[in-house]
Parts: sequence; structure tokens; C-alpha cells
Amino acid sequence: MKKFVTGMAVAVSAAIAATTAQAATKTLTVASWAGPKHVMNASFFPYYQEALEKCSGGELSLKVEYGLAPPPALYDTVRDGVADLTWVVHGYTPGKFLTTKLAELPGIAGNSQSISVAYQKTWDKYLAAAGETKGVQTLSVFVHGPGMIHTIPAIKSMKDLEGMKLRVGGGVANDIGTALGVAGVNVPAPAVYETLASGVAEGVFFPMETMYAFKVAEHAKNTYVNPDGMYTTSFGLLMNQDTYESLSDKQRGCIDGNRGVELTKILGGMWDEADAIGLREAKKMGLNIMEWPQSERDYFKQKTAPVTAKVLDEVSSRGVDAKAALDYFKSQL
Repeated sequence: MKKFVTGMAVAVSAAIAATTAQAATKTLTVASWAGPKHVMNASFFPYYQEALEKCSGGELSLKVEYGLAPPPALYDTVRDGVADLTWVVHGYTPGKFLTTKLAELPGIAGNSQSISVAYQKTWDKYLAAAGETKGVQTLSVFVHGPGMIHTIPAIKSMKDLEGMKLRVGGGVANDIGTALGVAGVNVPAPAVYETLASGVAEGVFFPMETMYAFKVAEHAKNTYVNPDGMYTTSFGLLMNQDTYESLSDKQRGCIDGNRGVELTKILGGMWDEADAIGLREAKKMGLNIMEWPQSERDYFKQKTAPVTAKVLDEVSSRGVDAKAALDYFKSQL
């Protein structure tokens, strides 16, 4: 009888242990967009999966899902718990995010990694306190590489942009397009290829990585570069707040150990590698690249000065010392 009771106890203990282990595992659903070749899906999320699995001893894993929501709705998708993780374009939600525009300003030179790290530090020190991201944990803020102009017809001057139909995205890029007299076409990034192919747009504001990731180089063979920095786009890597709080201390520690400046540095490096791939592949398709001369750069600076002033006013409206934040941001580049 004693052996039977002992055996039952061992069996029950084993069952409880197995149930506990099973309950401790967590697969985080990632709502992603863009295509499988895009740097976030091909490089970042596989890296993040491996980092979280290693840290948690296999308790945390990711499952990337496409098509859960269109890009402008992804913030709500994660905030409302439809998915656990996502990456968003802050400018796709007009009026909601204002402080994030600081990272998108014209005249900020650098690559994705350098600007992203400076942005993350500025977010931590100044911008997060504005409370624009409710119901989510912001694990990283980052930007793509230098924004450029890619056109189907060749142009000789920025003045030729007046009246041209160009896809300009969202956020500060919209204001820059308006300042340059562009007839803005607003569509999410995944729709750009068809927008160019159908003739709805004659070109696009985009970083170099999109020439491959979104196949832009198949249509737009002319790229114009402003070495002073034309614009960038602000992104956020977000986690649902309830998901974060439901994790065990160990699992939450793995999330906290893979966020902020160090994660942003890795993200920025991946985007820079994607820019290099985009340039290489676009050159194979006959891409022509022109760097604007100083006269054009001066014209751009004069035209976009009101954009910077407007953004600083918007950031200030959220209770942030916008000038101090911008000065700090630039000092970290």
C-alpha cells in the first residue's frame, strides 16, 4: 500500500511539473507586414526569436502572422490584444503621435543605426514621458536609413518636383513633400509597387532598402540623394501591456534584457545592411544615382525650414521641451 501511495505521489508530482512547464511556455503572436524578404521579417524577427528562446530556456517563442491588420491599424491590433507584438509606422496614424516626428526631421544626417540609437536615447530621456503609447510597451524606436527621392522620369532640379505625383508616406515626409510642391500620393509601403506600375505615382520618397524589398527599382530608375539628410521614418516595436504583465519574472526579464538602446543598435544595423542590399540590387537593374549639389541642398534647407519649426511646436504641445530634446538628439549622433 505504501509503495502504491508513493508511486501515485510521484506520478502526480510529475504531472503537475509537466503542466507547470507547459503553462510557463509562451508563444508571442507577431502581427507583421511588408513581405517575407523585408529586413524585419527576414532578419529581425528570426534574430529576436533566437534571442528570446535562448534567454528563456525555450519558454518564449514568436509566431509571425501576416495580414492580421493593415499597417495603419497595427497599433490598435496590439493595444487591443489581437496580437502580442508588432512594428508600426508612427506616421501612419496622423495626430496620434507627435513627439516621434522629431526623429523624422530634415537635416539629420547619418545611417539607420546612428540615427536610431540617438533617437532611442532621446525617447528614453525626453519623449516617452509624453505618454503617446498607451496600452503597449515600447521595446524600441528606430528609423530607416536616409530617405531619398526615386523617380520614373529623370529630373534636373528639386524645382522639377513641383506638381509631380510622388508617394510620400506619412509623418514629416508629407510636410516635406508639400514644402517642395509635390502632389502627394498617400498609400502604405506595400502598395507602392502597384502605385508606380499603374502610373498613379511618378516616384516615391523611400530609403534605399525598398529598391529591393518592395521592388521599386523595377520602375523607378533615378535616385536623388541629399547628403545633409532629407527625412527618415519613425518606427516602433510594440508589445501588448497585458501580455507583458502576464509573463513570468524570468520571461519578462528576457524582454527587458532585449529592448532599448542595445536592441535598437541591432535593428539599425540590420536596416543599414538592407540598404546595402537594395543599392546592390538596384544597380543591377540600371539605377542612376545623383547627389544634389550644394545649390540644391541650400534650396531644400530653405524650403523645409518651416517644417522643422512646425514639428517643434507640435512636440512642445505634448509637454516636451522640444528644443532641448532636439539638441540632445543631435548631440548623440
